[in-house]
Amino acid sequence: MARHAPIRLAGMIAATATFAAAATEASAQQASTCDPLTGAACSSSQVQTGDVLSSVNLDVGVGQLQVSVQTRGNALSGGIEGVSGSMTSSQRNSGVVRGDVAVALDGAENGAAIDNHVRGNDFQAYTGDAVFTVDARQLADGAAVQASSVIAAGDSAVIGGGYVATSATANNVAVGGPRSQVLGSIDQTAQTTVFSETVADIRYVPATASFSSRATANAAQAGTTGSSHQDLSFRQENRPSTTVAQTDVYIDNAWDVSADAQARANYANAGNEGGSMVIRTDQSNAGRVRAETRLRTDLYGAAVASARAVANEAIAGNDDIYLSLDNTQINTGGVEAVATFQGNTGYDAYVGADAIGNAVTGSVCSTCGGEVNVTNTQVNSGDVSAVVNVGAGRTGGSRAAVVGANAVGNSATFYVSRPGG
Repeated sequence: MARHAPIRLAGMIAATATFAAAATEASAQQASTCDPLTGAACSSSQVQTGDVLSSVNLDVGVGQLQVSVQTRGNALSGGIEGVSGSMTSSQRNSGVVRGDVAVALDGAENGAAIDNHVRGNDFQAYTGDAVFTVDARQLADGAAVQASSVIAAGDSAVIGGGYVATSATANNVAVGGPRSQVLGSIDQTAQTTVFSETVADIRYVPATASFSSRATANAAQAGTTGSSHQDLSFRQENRPSTTVAQTDVYIDNAWDVSADAQARANYANAGNEGGSMVIRTDQSNAGRVRAETRLRTDLYGAAVASARAVANEAIAGNDDIYLSLDNTQINTGGVEAVATFQGNTGYDAYVGADAIGNAVTGSVCSTCGGEVNVTNTQVNSGDVSAVVNVGAGRTGGSRAAVVGANAVGNSATFYVSRPGG
């Protein structure tokens, strides 16, 4: 079943999910940036100390099901077009932020789609034909940021297939747009339990079905296209805490099913085209990071189970001539990825687990005469483990099992490539 694309509002990055059956949104504090026509400097300070909770409980028998849940402690979103401007933002979340979805489903012949996304602090800014200077600071030190999605279909069938996507992020920043210069700094600190889970129990799915969980302590993304430029500093710190993503799926008869879990302490991703790119990243993790996927079937066609856990990850890619990347990553926490598949009779099973202490990737365009200048420091003293467990075709046989487990302390990749590839 195809996912519904997010609706983009002018001057704003906003995920507005289309829904038919149920939806809920809880945002403790919201504010807008200054009027982008003025090009003025703006500032915003948000402090959230109470609990922010969203909950959907359904017991339904429908032809089609769509559920969307967005839960945020502090939310600041806005945009700037055709002018120069700046934003200084401070966000602190010290409460529990939680979103729960529980669905008892008696069939869905046209499919089911469930989105459940939770963020402690959220800053999003759209830039179009603009020069934008950002100073974003986020602190998440509450008890927990967590998301849970559970679908129980019992003895019924989800004929049309579909998906369940669940994510929990303590601090999130997303900025960028076309033909823009994005400058400044992003500073994120987390010391909170981040937990995301997707659980499904269904008898029969004769279509494509995917189930995913994402847990991230600090996430920052900058994306600029057209004739653009970036000069950004990312500082991310995850203090002693726990970041866990887990996906647990049982389908008695699955034609084409995937189950995936990803957990990250710190994640910074910068992408640019049409100009130079200067990026500085400083990431440190002292917490536990764990991703676990369990996929179980009786009968299966294609089955994919994957788990990926990373303490610190930085990505800088420029589809143009020049990239300067100064990267520092220190990990002292444990990193675990576990992927398990059990299937009695079927065709093809693909199972993989990846665990990484520190990972950095930098790239530029090869056909532009690209140049990469890199200073890289990575130190990992935490334990890193990747585990795969497979039981395939134990009663009726299986055509293929493709299995991989990869554990890496420090990973650094720098390359030039064709534009877009």
